[in-house]
Amino acid sequence: MRIRSLARFVRQNLRRNRRNFVFAGVGIVVGISSFVFFIGLGSGIQRVVSTEIFPLEANRIQVVPRLMQFEDAAAGRVIGAAALAEFARIPGVAAVYPRMKLAVPATLAMVGNRIDPAEIERISRMPGVRPEWLVAVRDFNSWMEIMADGVDPRLVAEDAVFGAFRDPEPGRPVPVLLSKRLVELYNSSFAKSRNLPPVNDILIPYLPTLPLTVNDSFVSRAQVHGEKIPLGIRLVGTSHHALLGGITMPLETVRKLNRVLRGEKAADTYESAVLEAESSARLTSVQEAVKALGFALDTSQQRMAESVGFVVTLVTLGFSLISLVMVGLAAVNIAHTFYMIISERRREIGLLRAVGATRRDVRAMILGEAALVGALGGVAGAAVGTAACAAVDWLAVRLLPEFPFKPDHFFGYPWWMLAGGVAVSVLFCVAGAFPPSRRAATLDPASSLSGR
Repeated sequence: MRIRSLARFVRQNLRRNRRNFVFAGVGIVVGISSFVFFIGLGSGIQRVVSTEIFPLEANRIQVVPRLMQFEDAAAGRVIGAAALAEFARIPGVAAVYPRMKLAVPATLAMVGNRIDPAEIERISRMPGVRPEWLVAVRDFNSWMEIMADGVDPRLVAEDAVFGAFRDPEPGRPVPVLLSKRLVELYNSSFAKSRNLPPVNDILIPYLPTLPLTVNDSFVSRAQVHGEKIPLGIRLVGTSHHALLGGITMPLETVRKLNRVLRGEKAADTYESAVLEAESSARLTSVQEAVKALGFALDTSQQRMAESVGFVVTLVTLGFSLISLVMVGLAAVNIAHTFYMIISERRREIGLLRAVGATRRDVRAMILGEAALVGALGGVAGAAVGTAACAAVDWLAVRLLPEFPFKPDHFFGYPWWMLAGGVAVSVLFCVAGAFPPSRRAATLDPASSLSGR
């Protein structure tokens, strides 16, 4: 039988039995829509984890000093100028970005009534500012001891969008970056509880210069030796490379402060270094070379991302399997439907065999009907699932209260999700119709036409 004739028979039979197929396909639609919904939700959560909470870069690694171990002659090296030069000579390394910790404590005093009235006036001109925010800023008093470090400006060049991130001229405020995660936690909890304005791209240009005292401590005065250095700091952006529990300054600024307060050794000792490989394919060889030099890799963030991602994947997989079980049950229903239809069409199948249709043609006709039912059910299920994703996403964004890392969209829509839903639907329907198709192919033409 030609493909065109086979397709005509399939369409005709589908129209004649559409009521039976519609009832049989309801389970397919429900199962595939559930499959699409849970895959979309898992994909959206994975996107937030990998891009917002624990962003991973495919061609960068963070190198740290390795702790001393017994019988390890290469351990115990610090990252200094010589080590940075060795990193740069590793084949496949495109750039080295050192990071230095501020060797002394620092304090930040934020007293609202000491802020210049001109700065308050500038904040009041911020788009969307609320009058209660200005009152909260003037009444806010906080004294805190903070950590600080310095990072190579090249590493965060794209994040410093509200000012140049470099060592400033004398008398000018020091540009600083805040961690995106720290800002997210502040906006979703601290700012709301204190009725303070959220830190975002609208507010940052209006923030005043804040006073920072380097080599000062509210916790332990014994840590402070030598002069205190007052500085002004101004926020110029947020970054995933910024220090989570403090502020990040330009590397040269921290190096100067360490040299003045703790000497040349502190000014030449780095906390870590980010190595950028020429491509992700060269990353493995770069890692091996770093370990051979006696240094370790900081993979804590990668491990946390993998752990969270594994949990999300496991939950998504569990719900997806439940959806597939529903599709499997629908396939059983499809099989029963075809058994019933074949019983009703015995004479028709016998006539087809009598006029020359082969057993293979009969099987192909039944399986073609099942594939068409699966394709239509899969498309309908994917459409219903996508609509459910969009509706729940819209409601979640608007009705759920603010929480850390609340995404703009909770669902993802990878291309394979919809295609996979339709493919799974066709596969299960064809599998369910295979036993009935074999039975139809084995019907004896003479017995079928005589009604026996």
